[in-house]
Amino acid sequence: TAAAGTLITYGAALITARSNLGRGYKRTIESIALVTNAIPGMVLGVSYLFLFSGTSLQNTLLLMVLCNIVHYFSTPYLMMKNALSKMNAGWETTAMLMGDSWLKTILRVVTPNALSSLIEVFSYYFINSMVTISALIFLAGARTMVLTTKIKQLQYINEYDQVFVLSLLILATNLIAKAIFTWLANKSSRKGSSNAKKRKEMKAS
Repeated sequence: TAAAGTLITYGAALITARSNLGRGYKRTIESIALVTNAIPGMVLGVSYLFLFSGTSLQNTLLLMVLCNIVHYFSTPYLMMKNALSKMNAGWETTAMLMGDSWLKTILRVVTPNALSSLIEVFSYYFINSMVTISALIFLAGARTMVLTTKIKQLQYINEYDQVFVLSLLILATNLIAKAIFTWLANKSSRKGSSNAKKRKEMKAS
């Protein structure tokens, strides 16, 4: 969920913040972000259950990943769009004058400068996907049950010792992941600041 969600979020934010596509495309993405933010997870899970019932996607991990991406799309998208909007608006124009395409500029210039924000988006998707249950409880099957849905099942049969252990496992995983993501984001941010400082010194000289 975190990997696919970060890629989709980054692509959507690039379209609205750094591309020359028409306003219709941008408004569509903005509308999707607003709508997904207003839909409760339980409603989303039930709707996916009815929509994909009887299809090859029913009770699959792929459907659960898709549901999580849609469920948590709004906040990462706004984070990524805000970060991209703050960057120099003339990078694409300068690169075009030098003969580079828009895609090359995104890969060589924009993405390295947005790396810390990408890590934060990845962290957001990862941690929220680890603890979510509202939508997945309707989509998980016997062979695709995640820890949170397993905890819910164990509560019904009063296996609280197993619930306690699994809850601690989720907590420990999230704490370790959060520490790693924070360290990577800070490292990327310091590296970006250092490169910007070097460019300023080169221009001054």
